[in-house]
Order: sequence, then structure tokens, then C-alpha cells
Amino acid sequence: MHANERRFRQRYDASPLKMEIRRISWLGRPGKSEPAIARDFALGGVAILTPHKFKPGKRLLVSIESRDHRLQAIPATVLRCEQQGSDFVCALKFAMGQLPETASRGAYTVLQRLEGTLKAASAV
Repeated sequence: MHANERRFRQRYDASPLKMEIRRISWLGRPGKSEPAIARDFALGGVAILTPHKFKPGKRLLVSIESRDHRLQAIPATVLRCEQQGSDFVCALKFAMGQLPETASRGAYTVLQRLEGTLKAASAV
């Protein structure tokens, strides 16, 4: 990691993951599902490529699917969003504290399994 690196956990190539995002309106209602491309993944969040620019602090719901695991409607917050060509690379932080405790523990377990799968794939 670089000296100015903000990450605390190892990131893994997330290209094998299928992702969808849903915006949360100011009324708290989720919008329509939109595809996104996962770039890298860590237990605390994910970087995505999307045609939409999101302001830092924007709340989203993230659905992640791999060959073996699937998570739906995980709350996330946009940390930053930077233009790259005609698209935007957005860093999202999972907001597990917004889920009930049992759901949070279950989602965290699946995120750990996803991380393990991506870690094993990167070692090949």
C-alpha cells in the first residue's frame, strides 16, 4: 500500500461479481435497480464503475451475486465518485449498522465468504 492509501483491508478484483445498485430517495424509498460493474472488493466496501455520478454521502442499496453467494439490498454510502472517461468510479462503504443485528451478522458472513472466494481466485 502507498503512504497516502486510505484502505485498511486488502482489496480483491471484483470483476467476477454481478452487481446492481438502487438509489434511496430522500423519503427512504429504494429506486429502480441499475447494473454496475464491480472493480474491487473488500469486506468494508466495493468500488464500482457506473454511468451515474453520485455525491459523497448518497445512500444506496447494493446487491452482489457470485457463482456461490448472493446478497440483496445491503445499505451502502458513497465515499467518493471520480470521473473516468464517460463513466464514474465510485467508492462505496457498506453500512451494516443500518440493518437489524441478525441481518447484519448474516450479511457480514456472506461478505466474508465472498472475500474468501475472490482471494482464492486472485491466488491462482
